[in-house]
Amino acid sequence: MDKVKNVDLKSWNWKKIGIIAGSIVGGLLVIYIIFSIYFMSHYFFRSTVNGVPSSGKSASGMVDKIQEAAKGYSLDVIDEDGSDIKIASSDIDMNVDVTEDKLSELFKDQNGFAWVKYIFTDKDYVCPTIVSLNNEKLNNKLSQLKCLTRETTTPTENAKVVFKGDEFVIEPEKYGNTVEINDLTNKVTLAIYKFQPTFDIVKEGYLQPAVLSTDPTLNKSLANLNKIKDIKITYETGNDPYTIPKETIATFFGSDNMGEITYNEDAIMGFVKEMASKYNTAGKAKNLHTSYGADVTISGGDYGWKINNEGEKNQLIEDLKNGKDVKREFVYKQKAASHGANDYGDSYIEINLTAQHLILHKNGSVVLESDIVSGNPYKGNATPTGAYGIYYCDKDAILRGEGYETPVAYWMPFNGGVGLHDATWQSSFGGQRYKFNGSHGCINLPLNVAASIFSQVSAGYPVLVYSLGGTEQVDKEIEMAKGVVTAINNIGPVNPGKAEMIASVRAQYEALPGAAKQAVTNLNILEAAEAELAAQLSGQVPPPEAPAEPPAA
Repeated sequence: MDKVKNVDLKSWNWKKIGIIAGSIVGGLLVIYIIFSIYFMSHYFFRSTVNGVPSSGKSASGMVDKIQEAAKGYSLDVIDEDGSDIKIASSDIDMNVDVTEDKLSELFKDQNGFAWVKYIFTDKDYVCPTIVSLNNEKLNNKLSQLKCLTRETTTPTENAKVVFKGDEFVIEPEKYGNTVEINDLTNKVTLAIYKFQPTFDIVKEGYLQPAVLSTDPTLNKSLANLNKIKDIKITYETGNDPYTIPKETIATFFGSDNMGEITYNEDAIMGFVKEMASKYNTAGKAKNLHTSYGADVTISGGDYGWKINNEGEKNQLIEDLKNGKDVKREFVYKQKAASHGANDYGDSYIEINLTAQHLILHKNGSVVLESDIVSGNPYKGNATPTGAYGIYYCDKDAILRGEGYETPVAYWMPFNGGVGLHDATWQSSFGGQRYKFNGSHGCINLPLNVAASIFSQVSAGYPVLVYSLGGTEQVDKEIEMAKGVVTAINNIGPVNPGKAEMIASVRAQYEALPGAAKQAVTNLNILEAAEAELAAQLSGQVPPPEAPAEPPAA
C-alpha cells in the first residue's frame, strides 16, 4: 500500500506543477492580448510622434502636445564651419494643422501584437500631413549655406567588393563631405516635421554611404565570390594555349541584392570580342609560298577561324556557373585547318589564275595538278582571288544562272555561286583560253580531274586563289591563230585580183583546230571581204578603178 501511495503522490506533484505553469502562461497570454488590443489604438513604448514623446499615448492625447511643440518653432542649421542660419516658421510659411483623425492614420499599419519588441526598441512615428511649408522659400534659406558653394568636395562612396592581389576583399565605405541640395532639403524638411531644434550639416547633412562594410549582403557576396575566384578557364589555340587571367575573370562577376552571384554580361562580351580580335583569322590576308617558288599575299575571301561571340559568351557563363576548371576551344562559328601561322594548314587547293593551273596539296604533298579554265574577265566574270573553304560537295548538280542551266557531275562551291566543277564542253584547258571561252566565274576542270578532287576533299577544304605575274602559259592555239589574224589584217581593199589571196586566208582559218579558231578575233573582217568579193564578181558592185598612170616625162 505504501508503494502505491508514493506513486500517487508523485503523480499529484506533477499535476500541481502543470496547473501552476498553465496558470502563469495563461495569465501572461491574457496580459499579452490585453496590451496587443491596447496598442492597436495607442502608440508603442519608447515612441515619438513627429519628434514629440508619445509612449502609450492615444491620438487624442497627442494633439495638444504637438501643438505646444509647434509654438514659436525655429530650426538652427549649423554649417560645417560652425556658422549657422536660423529658419523661423514664418520664413518658410510653416503651418501646423494637427487633428486626432490625422494622427489616427498612423495606427493603420501598426501591428499591435508587436508591442513587446518596442519595450527595447525606439519607434518614431512621422505624420507629414500635419506640417506644411513653402519648399521654394526653404531652398532659398538653405542656399545661403557655405557648404553648397565650396569648389572641391570629397565624394562619399559605398563599401564594395573588389578583387585585390589574389582574392576578393571588401573596400570600406568612404565618408565624404558632399552636400546635395535636394538631399539636404529632404533631410531638413524631416527635421522640421519632427520639430528638431538644430540640424548639424556635418552630422546629418553629408551624403551618407548606403552600403557599409558590415553589410550582411555585402559579406555574403564576398564569401560567394571567393568560393569561385580560383576557377581556371584555358582555351586550346594550338601550341599556345590561353588562360584567362584571374583579374579578368574577376570582372565577370557581380552580386544581387541578396548577395548571390550574378554575371556581368557586358564585361564577358567585351572579353569575347577582344579574343575574337586576337584569334579570328577569317577574312584576314594569308601568306602562301606558291608552287612556283614565289611568295604571295592572298587578300579577300572568308576562310579562317571565326568565334561565335554570342555562343562563346553563353558558354563562358555556363563554365563560371559550374565553378570547375575548364580546358576547351572557343565556340566557333567557323573553323579552319590549323592554329599555326597559316590557318589553311598543309592540305589545300592552290589555284593560279595567271598560269590557269590548279594544284591539290594533301598533308604537305602535291597529289594532283591540272590546267583549268577560269572566268572570262572580258565579260565581267573574272574569278575572284582570295582564301575560301569548300561549302559542300555534290554530285550530279545543275548549275543555273542568267541565261544558262548546265548539268555537271561534280560540284564543289567555295564562294557564293563560284566553285569547282567538270566542264566537258571545254575542248581544252589552260593557256589563254579563259580570255575567249572562259566561265561565268567557276573553275572548269576536265571530268577525270573533277572526279579525283571530289574524292579527296570535303566541306571546309581550303581553296587559295591568286594571280602571279610571270607565270602565264604560252598558248599554242593562240600562237597558231596569230598568223591567220595577221593574214586577215593584210587583205586590205577588196578587188577581183585578191580572190586567190582571200581564198588562201580562208583555207588557213579552216585548217586551225577548233580552239584556235576561237582565238581569231578578226574573223568578221575576212567574212566581210569574202562577201564584197562575191558581189564584185557577180557584177553587182563594180571593182575599184585602177589608179591612173602618171604622164610621160
